[in-house]
Amino acid sequence: MKHRQAAASKAEYRTLDNRVTCLLAWPPHEISAWVQMLQGHQQQIACSILRRRHPRPTQLNLPAIGEEVPDPFQVNRPTVPVTSADGRLLTKVHAVPGLTPVVIDVDGTIRCVNTGRTLWIAPGSRIDRANPGASEQRNSLYKPSLHQVVADHRQHVDAVTR
Repeated sequence: MKHRQAAASKAEYRTLDNRVTCLLAWPPHEISAWVQMLQGHQQQIACSILRRRHPRPTQLNLPAIGEEVPDPFQVNRPTVPVTSADGRLLTKVHAVPGLTPVVIDVDGTIRCVNTGRTLWIAPGSRIDRANPGASEQRNSLYKPSLHQVVADHRQHVDAVTR
């Protein structure tokens, strides 16, 4: 059966690209399970993104999707370095135009990759305990739709404690 090439809108592609960015640190079997939950056009876009961005896409056992979905943001996209919680460089990901790249620390605090500025303070974190009232002021200004999560270090803690 021949699949026709999907024309992804930039908004739809951006949404799936952000999700895939968060999933890249997951074990291959969990990524595969997530892809299997998607249907039709979304699954086709996600498979195309994963084939381009995952370091070992053959381990993911992705379904055959026909033609690859082109990346509407591919033209000279800048990259953002992704570091581990201890500061080691893990990889680089493509920055999504119009979104600020952020990392989520082990304790859940969200920081800007470019400036290091704290954008959201996790309730009960050491920053929250050291600066009473700061989370109420800062967290009300944070808008998740304007940020691209390039690394979520909370996942590494969960994987170790399982």
